[in-house]
Amino acid sequence: MAFDPSRYSSFSYRDVVWMAERYEARFEYALHGEGVEDVIFTERVQFTPARTPADEKSLQALLVVLGAVLGLSYFKAAAPPVYRVEVPGLTDAALGYLETVIRHGMAEYAYTNGRSGPLEVDIQRTAPAGSEFPPENWRLPDGDPIVPIGGGKDSVVTVELLHRARLHPIQFAVNANPLIRRVAHVSGHALITAKRTLDPLLLQLNNEGALNGHVPVTAMNSLIALCQAQILDSGPVVMSIEATASEPTLEVDGWEINHQWSKSLEAEKALREMIGPQAGLVPESYFSLLRPFSELRIAGEYAHHTQYHRVATSCNRAFRLDAGDVGWCADCDKCRFVFLLLARYLTPWALEEIFGANLLEDTAHIPGYEELLGLARHRPFECVGSEAEAVVALAGVASRSQWADASVVAHFREVIDDLDTPPEDLRQQVSAAGESLSMPDGFEEAQHALR
Repeated sequence: MAFDPSRYSSFSYRDVVWMAERYEARFEYALHGEGVEDVIFTERVQFTPARTPADEKSLQALLVVLGAVLGLSYFKAAAPPVYRVEVPGLTDAALGYLETVIRHGMAEYAYTNGRSGPLEVDIQRTAPAGSEFPPENWRLPDGDPIVPIGGGKDSVVTVELLHRARLHPIQFAVNANPLIRRVAHVSGHALITAKRTLDPLLLQLNNEGALNGHVPVTAMNSLIALCQAQILDSGPVVMSIEATASEPTLEVDGWEINHQWSKSLEAEKALREMIGPQAGLVPESYFSLLRPFSELRIAGEYAHHTQYHRVATSCNRAFRLDAGDVGWCADCDKCRFVFLLLARYLTPWALEEIFGANLLEDTAHIPGYEELLGLARHRPFECVGSEAEAVVALAGVASRSQWADASVVAHFREVIDDLDTPPEDLRQQVSAAGESLSMPDGFEEAQHALR
């Protein structure tokens, strides 16, 4: 039977239950419409247990806002104009955060589903608001740092920087696959996990006509990590997000659409501003260690950590539900971009060993590189760096004798004037350190090692 999104007029976040004995949170949602039965969704998140009791008050407060953001995975099936919060405990700060995440974190979803601007959603809190924690009661978790990892180069760099600074990172992953576990093992630091179980009904509806598209996964995983940190009495949560995640993917009549918005500096600030009043945590409980740096700078550091090169991957196809145990696909925008970055530092032989192919010798990749370089339509809806980074990286690659005659490089030498010497403003844009938010004592030393 077909699913008709237009028949649903509201979405509700109905319940959150914390089962302390199982370290599991259960969330319930529903879509409502005239003349149709409610569609009920249930999601579960299973956390790693702790030996000592968690800070229940902060944990419960974080779980409430986590459920509100996780609900966007089900809200998007119809994207009705009303989102009702029927669960008590959401403060004004958390309500404002949810509004921000919907407006900016779902901009790509709105665009790809034919909207002409951000989603206009009436968020109604129909349950009692939460009591805000006063600033004098905010605290900083003082355990070992929790580092969310995805099996790719950025989190590898964060883990290694913290290790070098003797800050003892605890690696953390949501729905860890074999690839993530192998990368974690190479680091030698502990890996803890959480398991997020989507309601299978959502996948069924996707096949029956539900709306689909990008949701702010990093915001969701960040909140899961903050909950796990409370359970373990550890933290801060240290992310591995670079400067160029803040740049819009494209702009349409003044409307900025950023595939990576929930990785942006704006998103980092919004989350930090919310967790104080909502959960009693100081802003320094959450930050990105790599925030000031370009992808090119991070790739240069990663190139030195050869022990990871045969096990790590930043290819997102490895994390699709049906992907199995795969590495680099060597046929997507993320693979093309990371290959280009690493070619600035590694030999063709080394990259062929990593990717299983030489992407700069295959002219079939030229259209993909044109998009990354800003020579065709817009930057891909993918977690890739800026056009400036791609231009500067290609210039660096072209200047290396080992790559100078590669087919793709030779093509762009004919297309781009003075390929080897990009404009100084672009080079400065890529090399200059950007803004970094406040961090607890000791973490600046780890960050400084990359400056």
